[in-house]
Amino acid sequence: MHARVFIAATVAVVALSFQVAALQSTLTEKEYQASMKEISLTVGDAEGHLQARYWGEIEADAGRLISEFEKVEAFWKARNTEKAAAIAKKAKTAAVALDSAAVKDDHIAAGAAINRLKETCESCHPQYREKTDDGYRIKANR
Repeated sequence: MHARVFIAATVAVVALSFQVAALQSTLTEKEYQASMKEISLTVGDAEGHLQARYWGEIEADAGRLISEFEKVEAFWKARNTEKAAAIAKKAKTAAVALDSAAVKDDHIAAGAAINRLKETCESCHPQYREKTDDGYRIKANR
């Protein structure tokens, strides 16, 4: 009986630790903007690597994209903007598909994954960002 209580308490503490860590690692708005730039550059790199069929580089690109989209998803969840979080999750799914295609040296699937990434990004930007004199920012009340 005591072992069950100990195990349950341990699981609860570990789960809470992960939640606290996730909250501490949520991007600031400035970090979010840097993440968006990193995503844009990495998608461009992936397109070039796909043309050259540099599969290892595409795997690295996909890994960076997966990581960045996890951060972006957490950012929007922290702002209680579930629709934007769902779009980030969809983009992460496309990045996972890109990684899978790269592992298989599948040019067609990798190209389709990059297209899904770009389409997903393009679906989010008009809703959640606006142009400024020096770049972009998140629209007010988002």
